[in-house]
Amino acid sequence: MQNLSLQEQYAKSVRTEVADSIYNIYHQVKAQEKEAINELMQYVQANSDQMEKDITACTTGVRSATAAAKNASEQISKSVKRFCTVRTIGDLLYYAAPVAVVIDVLLRLFDFI
Repeated sequence: MQNLSLQEQYAKSVRTEVADSIYNIYHQVKAQEKEAINELMQYVQANSDQMEKDITACTTGVRSATAAAKNASEQISKSVKRFCTVRTIGDLLYYAAPVAVVIDVLLRLFDFI
């Protein structure tokens, strides 16, 4: 009987120790998990802040490039309009001279053949 009582006591103490060990391990793992999640969140926050800064800088660069392209487009448009309009006799001669040269070369070629 005494042997049975000792076995029961031993079983209860083992059960208690196992329960305490499992409880301690569970809370230790839970604390480590919480710490790991906090570290991960800090890492994600830092990276997202850096990405936001990079995107803002890129957007600023794109805006300035767009403004420069718009300016260049307007300047080119003005230049094209200026060169395409004939206002004076000098402009007419400027555009007519290459055409006259081509006509002269063609007439000489036909005359030669």
